Amino acid sequence: MRLAFALHERDPLFLDLVFAEVPPANEDLELREIAERAGRLADRSREMARTGDEFRVRRIEASLRAMAFRARSLLGDRRPVAEELREVFGLSWTDFDVDTDRLHFRVDRSLAGVAPLKVRVRRYYERSDESGESADGRLREALATCRSLALGESAALELEPLAIRWMEPAEALALPTGPSPFYRYSGEGAGALWLPLGLSLRSSELSRLACHEGVPGHHLQAVVADREFQATGWPELGIVPLYGPRTAVFEGLAATLEGLVPAAPADESLRALEPVVARVLAGYLDGELTRLEALRALDFEALVPDPHGLLAHADRFGGYALVRPSVDPAFRGALESLIDPGLSPDGRLSGIVKAIREAMSPAEFIRLFSPSLHN
Repeated sequence: MRLAFALHERDPLFLDLVFAEVPPANEDLELREIAERAGRLADRSREMARTGDEFRVRRIEASLRAMAFRARSLLGDRRPVAEELREVFGLSWTDFDVDTDRLHFRVDRSLAGVAPLKVRVRRYYERSDESGESADGRLREALATCRSLALGESAALELEPLAIRWMEPAEALALPTGPSPFYRYSGEGAGALWLPLGLSLRSSELSRLACHEGVPGHHLQAVVADREFQATGWPELGIVPLYGPRTAVFEGLAATLEGLVPAAPADESLRALEPVVARVLAGYLDGELTRLEALRALDFEALVPDPHGLLAHADRFGGYALVRPSVDPAFRGALESLIDPGLSPDGRLSGIVKAIREAMSPAEFIRLFSPSLHN
């Protein structure tokens, strides 16, 4: 825990959620010392696992190895993206072939008109922008809809509604995360979705944002994780590092559960280009694509609305920018079992809570939920 907070002082992006008290700092650790100590502790954890709680120690070891990897990367030890995804987030990813022409044909079929495809995509995004006042009301409606879909009639889990907070653009720009929406848990079951004033929000994507950040997404995750920490008293459950295997589970859950609300055909076809986005970002982070080449590929192949913003996100977060279900087919298949239409709301809620409490890595999630392992 002391190492995690020491790294967070050097890297404000390191910790995502914090429920525990900050341990008193008895020394000022440099990145190299954090990396070396985390590596030594990870090696020692294997010996402890022979006589202790192996499941608990396995969680700690994975977090320590992710911590050491992150500290080394901040020192300039750049490793391939596939290695970062494996060592830090526990995701098994290799480059894969993508039929871009077929995906573009699907987008073409979903957007009416005769203008060039890129022009129609840009017009689609521009037409569906929401003003701040309108977006606030629509977002509150979307948060309520997602919450109802996730919880159903169940009263088994009482949750505070997610608050919405708006920031001045200058304040948002100064944040380590940059000018984009983010969730922040404030303790005792309360949390808020923070958004920069003037942010362009598309009406067709409000439900996706609401499900991802609210219930059943990050707000539900934070509340359940906090309660688990309070119940066990285990210090290591008092933090959720952004750079660690548990974050891959949380992000995978949030991204997958967006699918509870049906998307417009155009949004579905544009979202199907996500593997193209991942391939371009991996090439850029690995140095195989120049910035200009990556911008052109994101613009004309991936058809993203803001390629400059996406590359800025990758520059800031590194391999975390690729943490999404599509990079690991086995993980994606296990995640999608939770949006099976045949699953009742109570069954879905039970599965989500189980995943938050017990799946500290994608591998553990697969063992819990993979259909192929339970047939």
